[in-house]
Amino acid sequence: MPVHKIIVLGGRPVADQLAQRTHTIVAETVALILQKVPFYRLLPAEAVRSDVAAIILCNFEAFVASLRSSQATKEERLVRIRESARRRVEELVPLAEVLHAYHFAVEHWWNLIGDLAGPEDTADLSRAGALLHKHLQAATTAVLAGYGSDPALHGEDDPARRELFLELTSGSNATGTADRFGVNLPRRYWVLSLHVGPHPDERSADIDAVVAERRKVRRLQRELDNIGRDHTLSVLTGTGGGVLIPILEPGAGVDDWQNCPQYAQLNRNMRDMERTIGAQVLAAVSVAAPPEVALAYKQTQELLDVARRCGHGNGTVRLRDLALEYHLTRPSAATPLLADLLSPLEFHPVLLETLESYLDAGCDKSAAAAALHVHPNTVVYRLRKVATLTGLDVGTAPDLMRLLAAVAARRVVDVAQVARASNDVGSPRRRRIDQVSASNDARRLPLLCEICTADSMGPT
Repeated sequence: MPVHKIIVLGGRPVADQLAQRTHTIVAETVALILQKVPFYRLLPAEAVRSDVAAIILCNFEAFVASLRSSQATKEERLVRIRESARRRVEELVPLAEVLHAYHFAVEHWWNLIGDLAGPEDTADLSRAGALLHKHLQAATTAVLAGYGSDPALHGEDDPARRELFLELTSGSNATGTADRFGVNLPRRYWVLSLHVGPHPDERSADIDAVVAERRKVRRLQRELDNIGRDHTLSVLTGTGGGVLIPILEPGAGVDDWQNCPQYAQLNRNMRDMERTIGAQVLAAVSVAAPPEVALAYKQTQELLDVARRCGHGNGTVRLRDLALEYHLTRPSAATPLLADLLSPLEFHPVLLETLESYLDAGCDKSAAAAALHVHPNTVVYRLRKVATLTGLDVGTAPDLMRLLAAVAARRVVDVAQVARASNDVGSPRRRRIDQVSASNDARRLPLLCEICTADSMGPT
């Protein structure tokens, strides 16, 4: 076995000198990259502390090992560099910025090595420089490989998963697609519709919001894959999406899954996932065999909307948890009739605002007055005017129930009309209406349900 001559600078092995200063050199390199490569300053602090610092340490230790052995960087080190590059792709970090970071790091290390050398160390300094150059070549190749084989964008199985998800949730026969991709469909799926809140980094002025969102989605996808043992089907965005998780253990039947241990475990998994991704997750859940997935998925989407309107910010909800709320918010022939109960207030926006504020406040006149910045007696006076114009008095349970239902119906009708007029569900105006509707209905629906329950029980 050949014996390699140790590279010595200043009378000591250069590998030992660099290894003793690993922590300091890595910290200096991180600071230098943040200074020299502006895009890295837009990354979340978490990404800098973990991913960026970790890959700099990986590269530095690989180079030190190369100095000890006088051999090129080992393949296992290059695998980590490729994986790191793939994460930078997902975070939309430009390739040029990543390569600049590597070159600045290598330049810094070369300067440190030069400071260790004396006049008599020319030959060993040249050998150290050659190994550093070889490491940069190998690392650059690994980065390019990572950028050219991003699994989130070009992976071989992702198109299969997406296509299978779309087939199942659209009601098409997915058997042929599953056979084509070599996937065995399970007997049943957990069917989930998710709403995902923002990560704190997405709201930071110092961090690129797109990068922070992509990191959140990547963590979400990884956690869902773990739950489904790498067989989860999903279509995700930064605000949520749809998920199909195969149920591999017996016990979660289509009709008796509500209290089974598997659902309790799914609940725990969702709570753990929320902590891992650093954002709130609200999941509407059902169970379906593959042929019934489309119907179950549509229902979970509707249930998720109801849950958000009822003020749920996170956790898991089933239809049984919000059955009454779900029923009350289904569009029907009665919806426009209920909304029309408030038509006498169309030309009295102040009265309509007062009624809504009163209902928003849970029928608390003082709270409504504070929200409107008026005296409580003003609220009482306006509500009397509402009763005069509409014939509905908030002081009686039947009328209050109708007013609550009318306001909720009016919201549904307004949103539908605006959607048709704009023909653009993503327009700013539509999003604003959805936000206002969700916010107000979140307070009204529980009150409406309480009144409905009391009314059905009759006087006590």
